[in-house]
Amino acid sequence: MKKFPILIAFLFVSLIYGQQNTVSDYETTISMEPFEVVSSAILSFEFTEAKTVKYIIALSNNDVLTKEIIKNEGAQILKTDFSFLENGLYEIRFIIDDTAVKTIPFTKI
Repeated sequence: MKKFPILIAFLFVSLIYGQQNTVSDYETTISMEPFEVVSSAILSFEFTEAKTVKYIIALSNNDVLTKEIIKNEGAQILKTDFSFLENGLYEIRFIIDDTAVKTIPFTKI
């Protein structure tokens, strides 16, 4: 009889924990190629959930471009035009659910 409350508590905790949303490790599942950009780059999103991803391109801490994309379920690759950028050292910051999740430096040549 003493095992019954422990079993109920275990099942309750398992149900609660099992229904929590898991947070993806966006740091390892977002990438950009190449790091030396001539006219365009490939943005790769390897996490599975559908999300709205905002990215900001900045030069010397000044935002140059802000854009939102809708990422569908599953992995997604997006070719992005950077031809309008002047030559220089930039960074692209990715924001998901109002949280900065990754920053990638790149050079526009």
